[in-house]
Amino acid sequence: MKSPSKLVIIVLPTIFGGSGDAVNERQLIKYLCRHKSYRCIVFSFYFSGIRGLLRLKRAITDVYKDYQNLNIRFMPIPIAIPLPLGLMLFVELFTSLLIAMIVWILDRIKHVFFIYVRTSILALGFVLINTLAKKTCVKIPTIGEEEVLKSKIPSLIYNVADAHVLDKARAIGVPSPLLLKRLVIKRKVLPKGRIILIPAGIDREKIETLKAFTLNTEGTSVKSYYVKNHYIVGFLGYLEWWQGVDILVKAVAKIKDLLDKPVKLLIVGDGPERRKIEALCKELNVRCSITGFIKHEDALKLLKTFDVLVVSRVKTSTTESNIPIKILEAWALGVPVIATRHEIFTYLGLKDKEDIIFCEPYPEDVANKILIVLKNTELRKRLSKKGLSLVKSYYYDIIARSILKVFKRNDAR
Repeated sequence: MKSPSKLVIIVLPTIFGGSGDAVNERQLIKYLCRHKSYRCIVFSFYFSGIRGLLRLKRAITDVYKDYQNLNIRFMPIPIAIPLPLGLMLFVELFTSLLIAMIVWILDRIKHVFFIYVRTSILALGFVLINTLAKKTCVKIPTIGEEEVLKSKIPSLIYNVADAHVLDKARAIGVPSPLLLKRLVIKRKVLPKGRIILIPAGIDREKIETLKAFTLNTEGTSVKSYYVKNHYIVGFLGYLEWWQGVDILVKAVAKIKDLLDKPVKLLIVGDGPERRKIEALCKELNVRCSITGFIKHEDALKLLKTFDVLVVSRVKTSTTESNIPIKILEAWALGVPVIATRHEIFTYLGLKDKEDIIFCEPYPEDVANKILIVLKNTELRKRLSKKGLSLVKSYYYDIIARSILKVFKRNDAR
């Protein structure tokens, strides 16, 4: 068999673990690296304590299972101790420069066809080398400093990195035109490269497999979280302040005694807000289960059991400009969705009570919208059916083809 003739380089903050970012990138890689003429090298951080380093081999093995038939080699970069944000950004900058030099050498030996980097900070080393900048697509998923506590040093780093990437990269990947607009206004730099839309997406093959899954007849570890004869109001994702899960808890507390069946809140995920959410559920006497980090496939199996997914995220530049993967997955599995009325939904022309149920991120309004959905069986069926059609343009095989098409046009050293 002829060996792969081209190298594809992928550089990511992480592909290990169950966060939405990691899941999204794993699924995109699967389709970016499918062509038999490519050999892919994936550089990615592995965050863990010192004990967790012993689990590194297992973590890599778990990721490899999804790519066992592809020409992919993973190059994990272990981070054994927790680092403050400012220091972590400097580590990422240094790592970017180091990996860029390695890739520059590889390009002299064997043709590097395409470089995909998530975040401007990890891309900075590549755009500073002209021959690599011409082969690099950088995904800018957020306005970085708006997702963290305000600090001058991180803000400066994000600003410098974004500005250089917008000026020098061959292609800029953004989740939506709305984020691109906010980014250009914030950085005061117009992008010179090609703009590619890279929203969150879903793995068509994985979803088709899960559609056939039946929880009641297939004994798995997720079964313990499923409660029969209850309404299941759910959230899936990383427990951060901007996700608005505390708003959801307060909303469920308001409706728990107003329905024909008990209500259970099922939170699939983990994160820094977990203790706060657990304490709030106890204080308000809300029956709640939090799974912690579980495998993506198990998370989707639980999502399929939801009567409704609630995404009451607060409004930031990022949340206003992105459709999160959890909503796409709910649509694909036929689960009705209640979500904050973010600008992205208006931009896409989604209609309230036809495509999705809109709410404002306040407990009273979220509670009211949950009641509307749970009391109306026909509405749930209509939303379930519509979601299946809405998700069709978000399959990662389609997104990957659009990315690679840009670089195939000028595939020259």
